[in-house]
Amino acid sequence: MKNLKGIIICSMLVLPWNLSSAGELSRGLSEALGKKASQTMVPVIVRMSVQTDLSLETRDIPRGEKRLRLKRVIQSLKKTALKRPQGIIDFIKNEQSLGRVDRYTPYWIFNGFALRAIPDVIEQIALRDDVSIVTEDFSIPRPSFSLSTPLQTATCDAWNIEKIRAPEVWDRGYDGSGVVVGIIDTGVDVTHPDLANSFRGGTNSWFDPHGEHTVPVDAAGPATGHGTHVAGIIVGGESSGVPIGVAPGAQWIAARIWNDAGDEALSSDVHNIFEWFMDPDGDPETDDFPDVINNSWGFTLLDAFPWCLPELQDDIRAWREAGIIPVFSAGNLGPRFFSGESPGNYSETIAVGASNPFDTVALFSSRGPGNCDRRIFPDIVAPGVTVCSSAPGGRYRYISGTSQAAPHVVGTIALMLSADPDLTMEEIESKLKITAQPMGLFWPNFTSGWGRLDALKAVTSVIP
Repeated sequence: MKNLKGIIICSMLVLPWNLSSAGELSRGLSEALGKKASQTMVPVIVRMSVQTDLSLETRDIPRGEKRLRLKRVIQSLKKTALKRPQGIIDFIKNEQSLGRVDRYTPYWIFNGFALRAIPDVIEQIALRDDVSIVTEDFSIPRPSFSLSTPLQTATCDAWNIEKIRAPEVWDRGYDGSGVVVGIIDTGVDVTHPDLANSFRGGTNSWFDPHGEHTVPVDAAGPATGHGTHVAGIIVGGESSGVPIGVAPGAQWIAARIWNDAGDEALSSDVHNIFEWFMDPDGDPETDDFPDVINNSWGFTLLDAFPWCLPELQDDIRAWREAGIIPVFSAGNLGPRFFSGESPGNYSETIAVGASNPFDTVALFSSRGPGNCDRRIFPDIVAPGVTVCSSAPGGRYRYISGTSQAAPHVVGTIALMLSADPDLTMEEIESKLKITAQPMGLFWPNFTSGWGRLDALKAVTSVIP
């Protein structure tokens, strides 16, 4: 179960950052730098003033032309990045030679870079006319969940698979075949019998930004097993005798956020991962990107005030323009309202809350309104209480959380795309909502969104 505990400076709650003027420090970073010793290396994200307007770049390409859209998006983003002023690059290299910068990572998914530098260098960069803003390189603590005794037999109760009526979709001939799903998590145990055969394979199907493993593993300290559980809900088979996955015919690729020790990762690591998913083999001419990506994680704040952290918004917009569907867990900070996590609370994502076997919303499931834009939040709910799925070492385990709810939606999207590969994200979002089982007195609402996921209705609504 996801329960991320990231602490973000309270002044960020008033205004995450102001993009109205060039050359500034975010309020939280400005306060933090004032407390640092002069030679302390501080990790930051630098955004340049010039960013790509992807809506203009792709307006002449139909939404269904995914490969062409992806190519155009990547070319446009890289073109902007290549025009980055040489002056700032020369400045950073000079400071690096003086030992005042010890890391520089450029990005193209947005026009900017990650940097570790002393406060004086960071302040000089923020004053440049070609820079929009410099912000913290936010930490993403590993997911935590209550471990149950791993199961060795086929005693799983797959109530969740039956609840959303996935077997009835399979009976109609749609199991996710031909669809590739992405998973960003603690990793995936590729040796698990329910997951091994659905791994796409090859060097373009696994990414470890920490460089610790060249093949998929699930290793993140105490959080180990989280990603394997999520993967099983999406594509798991029935090696145990019970089907545990929504779309067993789909293939998966994956990247992990945290290292083997499970240390807190940084948003700079996630920017690397987001870039990789857009072009896993480094060649935009090939079609190896996933159709939909599961994200059972998020930034969490230890405060009840409504908040929104747009750190990854540009990246997710790039995904959407390229035709990649971003699905996020809503968060486990319910039952209070305004408790959605970023990036799940961005309008560009599909946010998923958790329901139980009795079709009521789980107490822990984050509620709306969306604290980025006051929209309906979550978008939809899906089974997320005592869900049985795969665990490392060929075992099985029950876990609860919106982390478990989101993969049901990802699996259902894979079923929808196997029925109609030409569906756009907008069409998928619309069909998921109008076919959901309404919950509550009002519909939609800030507890269950448009209702509980119904895979059968969603798929039958798109069959050509």
